[in-house]
Amino acid sequence: MKKGFTLIEVLVVVIIVTVLTTVAVPKYMRSIERSRAVEAMTNIKALNEAVYAYSVESGGSQCPVSFKKIAVMVNGTLNNNNTVITTRNFTYTLNAATNALIPGTDCAGVTAKRNGGAKYDYVIWNPYLVNGSTLGCTSTVQASIDICNSLQLDTTASPY
Repeated sequence: MKKGFTLIEVLVVVIIVTVLTTVAVPKYMRSIERSRAVEAMTNIKALNEAVYAYSVESGGSQCPVSFKKIAVMVNGTLNNNNTVITTRNFTYTLNAATNALIPGTDCAGVTAKRNGGAKYDYVIWNPYLVNGSTLGCTSTVQASIDICNSLQLDTTASPY
């Protein structure tokens, strides 16, 4: 008697592995994108708290005009006027969320826009809404809206 697998057995195993892969890969990619969004949410919180601290230290009427003026660090590259930090996944813009003033100040919040990519294109910001929402998320791409919804972010408001 010969040892080994028959062609049918090998084909069945290949089909099973293919089916499992087609189910698992999209869920894995979505979890990776969710973790990127959580990273952006953490950075936005730190940046907005630093803007608030800067404003409070100056009497509540001055807003920082540069990321170099606030006491927080996000790894990335600054643009020439120091108002935009570009990281691998996001672009953080100072004073960009004009519809989202930081409470106790006249300063607009920081926005995080997802860098490039055909599948995901969204903006996260802190709208400081009265209804209890803590972060907002907007996009025109359905996959991005799904990420926003999965993180239970407010998708009805606009930062601009």
